Amino acid sequence: MKRKKIYISGQISGLEPEDAESAFNKMEKILRAQGYSVVNPTRLGVSDVSGKGWDYYMKEGIKLLMGCDAVYMLIGWSNSRGANIEWQLAYDLGMTIYTQADEDLLKKKEILND
Repeated sequence: MKRKKIYISGQISGLEPEDAESAFNKMEKILRAQGYSVVNPTRLGVSDVSGKGWDYYMKEGIKLLMGCDAVYMLIGWSNSRGANIEWQLAYDLGMTIYTQADEDLLKKKEILND
């Protein structure tokens, strides 16, 4: 059976790069352990100092989101303009949306195959 591909969304802007990456990487590890194929946008190099702006990273993140079956919203996502855009897009497209408040996501392995 095909593994669900899930995109992690959450606040990045306004946080220290290492704090944002830590939160995303921790959730990536948890979701992988649950059997998901995980897309972690912090792997785009958000913490690099290349001078690329917010709009560049949003466009790249949205491209990645479009290849996923579901989105996982980290705690504090509603404080992020970008995460709100990702949530709205996922919602409008009928994607499955999980939040960190969905404790069952980490407890019920059977949802991986729905």
